[in-house]
Amino acid sequence: MMDINRAREILNSKDNIEVYYNGRSVWINSINPNTGNVFIKTLDGTNEHYQIPVGELIEE
Repeated sequence: MMDINRAREILNSKDNIEVYYNGRSVWINSINPNTGNVFIKTLDGTNEHYQIPVGELIEE
């Protein structure tokens, strides 16, 4: 379970850090610190976009 500070570190990192949502590799596009939600995009070729609570992300 990820927290908002770690999501921010990943978003600002120059490294490619693997993050997953429901077992799917995703990219963090942005963070809303007021709601604790993140805007993500799937990296499995489907290019789906979601707004989810940051705690639903898993870092591997």
